[in-house]
Amino acid sequence: MADAENGNLRSVGIFCFLFLLYALRFFLIGHLQLAPDEAFYWYWAKNLSLSYVEHPPMVAYIMALFTWIGGDNEFSVRIGGLLCTLASNIFLYATVRRLSDEDADLPWELLFVFNLTLLFSGGCIIQTPDTPLLLFWAIALYGCTCVVTGGGKGGWYVAGIALGLGLLSKYTMVLMVPCMLAFLLFSSAHRHWLGRKEPYLATLLGALIFSPVIVWNMRHRWASFSFQLAQGFSPAGKSAVSKLLEYVGGQIGVVTPLLFFAFAFYSLWGRALARRAKVPEYFYLAMLSWPILVFFGVSTLRGEVAEPNWPAPAYIAGLPLMWIVYRRHFQVRRGHRRFVQLAIGLALILNLVIHVHLVRPVFPLPLKMDPTWQFHGWRELGEAIEEHIEAHPWEAGYFLASEGPPTVAEAVFYTGNRYVGLDFTRPGRYTFLPGVEQLKGKNAIILSLDLSPATLERAKNHFEEVTVLGRHRSYFRGVPFNRMSFYILLGKDFRGNWRPSM
Repeated sequence: MADAENGNLRSVGIFCFLFLLYALRFFLIGHLQLAPDEAFYWYWAKNLSLSYVEHPPMVAYIMALFTWIGGDNEFSVRIGGLLCTLASNIFLYATVRRLSDEDADLPWELLFVFNLTLLFSGGCIIQTPDTPLLLFWAIALYGCTCVVTGGGKGGWYVAGIALGLGLLSKYTMVLMVPCMLAFLLFSSAHRHWLGRKEPYLATLLGALIFSPVIVWNMRHRWASFSFQLAQGFSPAGKSAVSKLLEYVGGQIGVVTPLLFFAFAFYSLWGRALARRAKVPEYFYLAMLSWPILVFFGVSTLRGEVAEPNWPAPAYIAGLPLMWIVYRRHFQVRRGHRRFVQLAIGLALILNLVIHVHLVRPVFPLPLKMDPTWQFHGWRELGEAIEEHIEAHPWEAGYFLASEGPPTVAEAVFYTGNRYVGLDFTRPGRYTFLPGVEQLKGKNAIILSLDLSPATLERAKNHFEEVTVLGRHRSYFRGVPFNRMSFYILLGKDFRGNWRPSM
């Protein structure tokens, strides 16, 4: 009875902690200025398409819905992502509850650990394609878990719908298919499903939901698929060892250091137990996690270093595996218990420090290594642009241009979405932008980090005259920050010789 009461108190305590944590994030999403990538996705949301060069459209659709309801502000841009993360928690809880129904506290403890990783706490605040991806991965995992635990064939169709919606979020979702197929092939208790129609119909259902992106790619010379393949597998100049170390270091950073080592040890131990003790749920969770980490490790060796967030879906199954194995086999051992407590304590401290640092930078990082610069200075840049436009009136009106899509999207957002924004150097990323022929004859405010002859020559190709208005000085943590200090150029009488193209 005492153990049950202690368990209930622990679950209530975790619920209260998560409530306060999400209340803080609820405040932060409206307080922080948009990061550059978020602004670019918001710009997609203002120009909806079946797909985009960089990613499928789900993030834009979510932003379009909530900005239509709440207007073009930081809170409305991000609230969809926060709700996606909350929903991910619900499906993760349900999955772990089915896999470990004898222990009611275990799912709550897993949610506590899940929300302490920097990967998922960041996903609550910053709206990216990964946010809906992780939600639909969690739903697909829940559907497959229902099948694996004897819940019937209906779980396949839940997984199929989630597969399609996940593919509309990010192409990484496709990895769910070979992972689940490998599990069915090697699990004798579940291999019979390969002879049933349900998994194939579920996959077909997912493909049908995803088909608009395929249609878009057919119409645009497979631009999005080519972009992702080139990004993931283009050879890089670094040595294989240094790239692999960088990849592993990124995973250690986003999971938090000690939690990552706990994840690696306990999840791999679970994989070994699955073989020796024939525990099917361990093998299932291992097959839905480690192959993804290995895949991105291999892609790192062959091309560019995988970004830390790319293997994020691996932890949707990997963290439950870690925690179930720890609780069942290692929690009684004092050394393991102390190590996990230390790992959780460190993760908690890092989370609190980073949440504070986002609002008021206090962590003594070198400026160039502090990623929170992305949330500062854009509103001031928008005000500076407006002042220049007011000082140089032009009857035909203005548009905005820069070298780098995220930068011009920030400028569009923080000037009240009153101007078209484009990038002269990357026309292939603007296939979603309609009506650019109407820009002919307008003036433009052009943002550039340098005044090199190549930059000036590129600008002069598009206008009758180009003049330098000055430089907008940006400050971060109280000192000048060149990464956001833009030269502001005035392009007069646009010739109309720029078009979105592949």
